[in-house]
Amino acid sequence: MNNEQKKRKVLAYVFLLITLLAFSSIEVVSKPLMDKVDPFFMTSFRFLIGGLFLILFVKQDPEVKDVIPITIIGALNSIISMTSLQLAVKYSNASTAATLVASNPIFVSLFASFVLQEKYPLKKYIGIGLGFIGIFIFSLGKIKGDSWLGIFFGILAALTFGLYTVLMRKYTKKYGPLLVTAYSSLCSSFVYIALLVAFRKFAIPTQVDFVGWIIVIYLGLVVTGVAYLTYFKAMETLGATQSSRIFFLKPVVATVFALILLGETLSIFKILGMLIVLISLAL
Repeated sequence: MNNEQKKRKVLAYVFLLITLLAFSSIEVVSKPLMDKVDPFFMTSFRFLIGGLFLILFVKQDPEVKDVIPITIIGALNSIISMTSLQLAVKYSNASTAATLVASNPIFVSLFASFVLQEKYPLKKYIGIGLGFIGIFIFSLGKIKGDSWLGIFFGILAALTFGLYTVLMRKYTKKYGPLLVTAYSSLCSSFVYIALLVAFRKFAIPTQVDFVGWIIVIYLGLVVTGVAYLTYFKAMETLGATQSSRIFFLKPVVATVFALILLGETLSIFKILGMLIVLISLAL
């Protein structure tokens, strides 16, 4: 490996670190705003800003016939999955929401097995089974600040994100992850906002101070924009498999953030469930 390759690899790991820290901060930084900002507005605004940022780096356009399915599948992520995540943050602890949504690769494998008829080695099926056991044990560790409603939304976020990932695979292979993420985020955000307006649920928060708006913009620009871009840049050097392993660290990093910044606590069941989920993700 020459010096140029080493520099590219180091830069790729820096990109991954930025992605990990940004993705691990979603639940923690948004938690204090849950009494002031409607989760539906926050999520729609987040994907609008993130999509507008990512579209600047797209160098081609998808075929017209693919825009609608990309938008519909994208809505599964932005409208259902990520809104469920925000509701999980609202009704449970940030660390709980972060751990549950990070279990999505378990559902990705499950849906890929049934929908795409993919076959796996035995250890992957063991990993899927362990994952569900880990989620169950983790849920039993409900502590102050958690609720069954929040846990339900956290699992729903992971399940629907897993389905989104599998259904979008066809277009990701055709166009690449950057284009698909940019178009699915931006176009589905337009649909989301239109639905909120139609049902008279679109409400710009008025009780948010300057710092609160900085956080809302951070969630859109950095978490949904910059962090995805740095992730895709890292993939160009390290490959998808190696890059995706950072998501295994999200529950740990997010929990550390929640312990330090929000003063959250952990129970034995939550620690045990988290460890089982992490082992399952590794498998």
